[in-house]
Amino acid sequence: MKANLEVEKAVKELLDHYTKAYASKDLDGMMSLFADDPDLVFIGTGEDEWVQGYEDLKKGFERDFKQADEIDVGFENLTISSSGNVAWASMRMMMNAVVNGEEVILVGRLSIIVEKRKDKWLFVHLHFSLPASGQEEGDSYPVDLYF
Repeated sequence: MKANLEVEKAVKELLDHYTKAYASKDLDGMMSLFADDPDLVFIGTGEDEWVQGYEDLKKGFERDFKQADEIDVGFENLTISSSGNVAWASMRMMMNAVVNGEEVILVGRLSIIVEKRKDKWLFVHLHFSLPASGQEEGDSYPVDLYF
């Protein structure tokens, strides 16, 4: 169900706080956006970036901040749905980072689940993925990766 304007605004504000905290490498600010739950899941693009739980998420952000000199994140094509105190969204996410003096540009797909707890919306699930390299437009499978 499409989110109402109040929920839509809250999710957009949460994403705005995310981009600002990430760009400024504000670890406490980032962590304040996530539910402190053992079943919190954050899936990134790296093979080892399947994080479960608040403390492991903190370690993941520490790693991100240490490895990048600069980080900038933006979103487009945002769709937001909700039911009760839970909302989910999908969007394109662009991440520009400077790593070892080199610019890295990632254009991927982000899906999130957020939950309203005590009048505050928090991330409970986040999944960022990159399109499969070797998969041509119109193809359903990245056959070049497997053959």
